[in-house]
Amino acid sequence: MKIGKLFFGLGCTVLLAACAPSSYKLSQPAPSNLKVANASTEQTVISHYDQREGEGRIFHSGVLNSTLQLGDSPLEPMSFLNKYTQEELVSRGINAKVEAGQASMPVSHIRTFKMTNHRTNAYTPYISMTWLSADVETAAGKKRIAAFIKRGKVPVWSFDEIVEPTLNQPMSLLVKEYSAKLSAHLYGYKSSDEDVQKLLAKLNGKRTDTSYLDVYALGFTNNPSAIEPIAALVKDSDEYVRLAAISSLGTLRASGKMDLLKEVYNKADTWSDRAMALKAIGDLDTEESRGFLLSERGRWEKAGTDKESVWNAQIIALYL
Repeated sequence: MKIGKLFFGLGCTVLLAACAPSSYKLSQPAPSNLKVANASTEQTVISHYDQREGEGRIFHSGVLNSTLQLGDSPLEPMSFLNKYTQEELVSRGINAKVEAGQASMPVSHIRTFKMTNHRTNAYTPYISMTWLSADVETAAGKKRIAAFIKRGKVPVWSFDEIVEPTLNQPMSLLVKEYSAKLSAHLYGYKSSDEDVQKLLAKLNGKRTDTSYLDVYALGFTNNPSAIEPIAALVKDSDEYVRLAAISSLGTLRASGKMDLLKEVYNKADTWSDRAMALKAIGDLDTEESRGFLLSERGRWEKAGTDKESVWNAQIIALYL
């Protein structure tokens, strides 16, 4: 029986890895150009201090091992985060410079920055999960900023099909979400009501496979006028529109939607919805939301080693 299980496990591993390349070449994230209103012309230097430890310094891991490349070289995660955070902030009209090392404040202490993947078998989606957690330190103290992006794609003809939806888009979204949260926390910046309306008009037009990116963009405006339109999408039939809406309520710090997020978390039919609700609750950063995470951390830590328990505990760890 044990030998049979061994061969079955080996067979599954071979089937999962069949045709999977040993490396993927990523594209450079395109900046959002979501301009903020009344940005200061004075330059701010933001220092990134790499505090990842042990296995946390391994950027890409999971069921399918592969190397991520940017250009012709292996991806250097902190250089990636430094460069494209700066480009994103500048595209928003913020005169910011992002540097490595620990210098004068503000300092962003990067605790977690990684991408993990999972696939159950050759007929199920290749799933990527991209994680970030940072303590942003200013004269007023430290504030936790986190991000979590989940994407999936079933490769039909080639593994090349997964590169854009499960690698490029999550990396780009993570940079944009992190930058949006930095600009809100450090400067109080938000996009104009007019820009929110333009995004809503686009989203309310003909839907495409990438409409979910417009929902994320609404969250990245940091403008509270986007909260109600986004809240209307948390039960959308399109999975990734729905996940983007749930996530964006957290990005916008929509504390008035705590009950809605708890409802999604408690009643969702899929782990993805529950996970994104958990992430959004963490983003609210209120006494109630922190108490909820503490309670759920105990639950999932006791639940066992199944995938949902492990992943939910990891999401909570981004915030606590």
